Amino acid sequence: MTTMNGRRHNRMRLWGAAAAVAAVGLAGACSSTKGESGAVTVPRSGQGIGPGALPNAPSVPPKACGPEATAATWNGPLPGPNDPVPAGGTLDKIRKRGFLIAGIDLNTELFGYDPQHDNNPQGFDVDMARQMARAIFGSDGHIQFRVVTLGDPKTGEYAQLHAGNVDLVVQTTTITCARMQGAQRMSFSNPYYTAQLKLLMALGDDGKPQSASLESLKGKNVKVCATANSTSIGEIGQVLGKTNAFPAPNALDCLAYLQQDEVGGIFTDDAILLGMTRQDPHVAMTTAPAEEKQPYGIVTNYDAGKANDLTPFVNTALANMIQDSGPNGWRSLFAKDLGIQPTSLPEIPAQYPLG
Repeated sequence: MTTMNGRRHNRMRLWGAAAAVAAVGLAGACSSTKGESGAVTVPRSGQGIGPGALPNAPSVPPKACGPEATAATWNGPLPGPNDPVPAGGTLDKIRKRGFLIAGIDLNTELFGYDPQHDNNPQGFDVDMARQMARAIFGSDGHIQFRVVTLGDPKTGEYAQLHAGNVDLVVQTTTITCARMQGAQRMSFSNPYYTAQLKLLMALGDDGKPQSASLESLKGKNVKVCATANSTSIGEIGQVLGKTNAFPAPNALDCLAYLQQDEVGGIFTDDAILLGMTRQDPHVAMTTAPAEEKQPYGIVTNYDAGKANDLTPFVNTALANMIQDSGPNGWRSLFAKDLGIQPTSLPEIPAQYPLG
């Protein structure tokens, strides 16, 4: 098969997909400071996760949800490692265990990957998880990573959180109303990164990025890849039809399919595509304007019958990171992991995407 510009480019993929669910060891990579002490008040499960996530909320179609869906914060300064937390809550369980279990992806360059294949994951998502563990314990080394698969019924975020196999998931997961409602609802933090949907294709014959948009591919019988069960694959199906939507187990597989001319493009978040351009100099994001914004949130379990003390804790820890100008602050980690300086802070949208 040839690409849209008539060239073949059967380059081998850079490395294979990670195992479905596997512990990849204890890790910690940041310097430590003691947490702040203060009074503890825990919002009940209905607070901070929006009206659409309350018990008995309709699951289809999802209702619009806005800032109230993720905005719960800790009442007062975060508790330090020796300060009391509510007995029987998620934080209490994590402390007694001695480490945080974080679900991550190992197939997304710059966000979650294992460049040396030595069980030492790197990336912006990984650093976000490490900082959450550091906020809980006041020092490094109190974290275990498990690989989760986006949307998979057995190994995805919901399944792993609901089974108690992980405490939280940091995996470029877009905050959507649908994911905060219905039978498989989850709780989300405020956004820690705001991406935008873009199209990636092989360079044109002139060696420059192509100008195509997803809309411009209508009627051209071009297959476009995205991760299965993602917001992107749904968008491709709506614009190009389901026959041209090419789902893959993960984003890295999409790059392999593009390299092997199985698909003509990849449509997903620009943050993920940026990593692909670092891996393969023969591809680039097209010059078409970016599409819908994709706010990423840290995912925690939703249980209508229990207090949710982890999401408010994460939100406050995240706010502290954004205000921190030091090496463990949000800006510094962004620059270290993505190789570019941030031009804006994570946005809390007036309304989250529905799907």
